Parts: sequence; structure tokens; C-alpha cells
Amino acid sequence: MLYFMIEFHRKMLADSVRNAAFVKALKKVIVPGKSVITDIGSGTGYLAFIASALGAKECYLYETGDVLELSKKIAQENGIKNCHFIRKHSATVKTPPRADIVISETLGNFALEEHILENLLDAKRFLKPEGVMIPQKIRQYVVPVTSDTIFREVQAWNDVDEKITFTAAKEMSVNNLYVRTITPKDVYSGPDAIKKWDEIDLLGNEKSKRSGDVTWTMHAPETIHGFCLFWECDLLTGITLSTSPAAPLTHWEQLFLPVPQPIKLRKGEGLSLKIQSDSSYNVGINVRWDVESPSGKWEMDMKKGHLN
Repeated sequence: MLYFMIEFHRKMLADSVRNAAFVKALKKVIVPGKSVITDIGSGTGYLAFIASALGAKECYLYETGDVLELSKKIAQENGIKNCHFIRKHSATVKTPPRADIVISETLGNFALEEHILENLLDAKRFLKPEGVMIPQKIRQYVVPVTSDTIFREVQAWNDVDEKITFTAAKEMSVNNLYVRTITPKDVYSGPDAIKKWDEIDLLGNEKSKRSGDVTWTMHAPETIHGFCLFWECDLLTGITLSTSPAAPLTHWEQLFLPVPQPIKLRKGEGLSLKIQSDSSYNVGINVRWDVESPSGKWEMDMKKGHLN
């Protein structure tokens, strides 16, 4: 499995924007010679190794994948001796050592797809009474997509062969999320175009099931081909990562939520969107998006995008 995952970890560690933000956060909270660090979903161990280099007393790395063996080799190669490698999911650990800092970079292209919400809600019990959690907040945003580039890709079934129809396949395609690079020129640029549909306090008592309703009123005639999802994450106050189309590029990309057909809107007409997600451990990840405009209503659900 590690053979197939190494490219994923290489891309992640080549992300200088991501790395700089997490290093800045660790520098702000580590007390050299005293701080105990817990890294949830530690991957290659980079964050724990940086914490060690910054003076952390001890680092506990929790990872379920084969990459943990690689992280051990990296630690040995670099003479890092204050790390403890635990091949378990943190939620299964009954009596964890208490830490001054719990850190986790289990963010996905869809912010919650790697269970950062569930992981950190559980990981509060790893913290000492005055301990610090990194990250602390996530905000999720959506903006309509006016470019037809990804829409045409999703609808490519129409161009396969005029003698064969692909109705079932087309239905599955529009009930899936697509990881793509979306730029500012691809999205609606009207007033108040970007809407926040969800806000998560990772230090609070949040739920795995999320929901948000947003609306737009067109400032000019537009054709909408889907929606762009992105997020902002506050590691600490003043240290924020973003996957906005306008933000510096990272290894994360934006998400495209398709619609079954182009939605043509006149100036002054409204567009409504409801997004629901469930990232609970037993579900994995599911997203549903309901769209309404003067020309119709559509209900998309990732459950419809996969064969049972």
C-alpha cells in the first residue's frame, strides 16, 4: 500500500504554503524542553519532526497506515529520538498520554472527508487542561460556477456514440463531487457571490451532520453549470489556510458540484442551494446538494453516484 501512497505524501510535503502555516503555528505554541506533542494521522511524521526540531520534549505519532514505517525510517535517518510511533487510530486508544499540543493535518479537498472533525472532537481527551489544539476552526464556502469546462467533462457521455444512450451513467456522474482546479474567472463574480454555508469550531461540541442554505440574486444574466466548494481553516488565531480559487495554490484543490443541466438565469432571478454532509465514521463521507431556480429543482446525492 505504501508504494501507491508515496506520491500523495510527496505532493503534500511539497506544499510550501501548507508547511509554512503549520510550522508558524508550532513555533507559536511550543515551549522548548517542555511541550509534549500528539500528532493525529501523522503520515510521514513531518509535523512531529518539526515539533521535535523546535524543542518539543516528546512527540506521539498516531497513524494507521503503512506510512508509519516510513516515518520511523525518516526519524532514524535524521537522528530524531523523542518520537513514539503508535500504529492505531487515535479514537481506539483508551488511556492516551496527555499532551500540551494536539495537532492534526487530516484536511481533505472537501474539508471533512478525512474525519478531521471526528478525530479532533475525540482528541480533546488527549489534551492537558491548558492544552492547545491545532487546527481550531473551519469555514466552508460555495460560489456558483459559470464556466462550462468541467460541466462538459461531466456530460461527456453525450459525445460517446449517437447510437447508444448512457442515461444511468449520466445520472451517476452528476451525483459525484469532482476535485478540480477552479480559478476566479470560472466562477460567478456578482456582488456577494461567495457564500459561507458552514462554520465549525473544532474546540466546541460539533456534529458530523452539517447543513447550510444559501441564495443568490443575479446581478446580470448568467448561466450556472455547477458550484465550487472551498474552505478556510484557522490553525491558530491569525494563521489561516485557504483553498479559495483566489488563494495561493496548495496541494488541495477545489470541489465542483455539478448540476444536471445548465441553469439559465435572468437579471434579478434567484438561485437557491442547500448543502448537507455527513462525515461520521460509519458513513465515511456523503454530500447532498439541492438546487432550486425559476426553471426547476434538482436533488443530487453522492449515494446515487455509486453502484450499490
